[in-house]
Amino acid sequence: MKGKRSRSRSPRLQPKSIYLVGEGTGETVSKIAKASLSQFSRQRVEVQTFFQVRGKRQIGRIVKEAVEKKALVAFSVVEPALRDFLIEKANSGGIEAIDVIGDFIMHLSRFLGEEPLEIPGRQHALDEEYYRRIEAINFAVKHDDGKLAPGIRIADLILVGLSRSGKTPLSIYLAHQGWKVANVPLHPDMVAPEELFHVDQGKVFALVINVESLVKVREARLEQLGLTPYAKYADPVKIADEIEWCTAYYEQNARWRIVDISTKAIEEAAASILNAYQSGKRPT
Repeated sequence: MKGKRSRSRSPRLQPKSIYLVGEGTGETVSKIAKASLSQFSRQRVEVQTFFQVRGKRQIGRIVKEAVEKKALVAFSVVEPALRDFLIEKANSGGIEAIDVIGDFIMHLSRFLGEEPLEIPGRQHALDEEYYRRIEAINFAVKHDDGKLAPGIRIADLILVGLSRSGKTPLSIYLAHQGWKVANVPLHPDMVAPEELFHVDQGKVFALVINVESLVKVREARLEQLGLTPYAKYADPVKIADEIEWCTAYYEQNARWRIVDISTKAIEEAAASILNAYQSGKRPT
């Protein structure tokens, strides 16, 4: 029972394996894994997915293979008996199995032997707050990158910005703290969803990033996809034009609060957004 494989391209280190296991479609665990892995650059990582997992026999086979590869297992399994069985098998095999709703980035840091760019908060307890965070993370995943635009109306926070300006990682980070976050991509050739302009504009946060930082992030994304770093997507001149357009667009929506993330770690940007939202002031 083999899953789909994807590999980051880097000749520097031998690849490590990560197994993603889910009861359903695997959308949540895949999104969180992708956002978390984007914070690491030195390791080659092979990701293998196993979704629609419903029984102990399936889990047993998956974990056995993971043990042979000394893989990290990240799972989104809600049914208590299956979850406990998976953790027990992983523990007995000497590998780590983590719930992606927990502090995934912290575990990745230890597994990869690399310091992350930022580390989210403490581990959760299985209480009301924990389930609120699960709901918030599911909301962020479903409303990522402009999907399900009508849901913007019930979001606690809305992030807007250019492609690769940090919207998804920041959304997931805030969701880990229990905030329902939707994010909307902006581009000169795209029309923003109408719902964006019919909500409380005080909960819209506009992300800005300097040319150098955005070029670096987009070049890394192109390398991940196996494409040339010289594509228009990462062209500094084109990016400068996009940023200029975006700045003018923000000026047309004066109630949006602007957050410059060029030199901010995610936890700093998140704190700035939450402080501004709760105080009603501009982000610092």
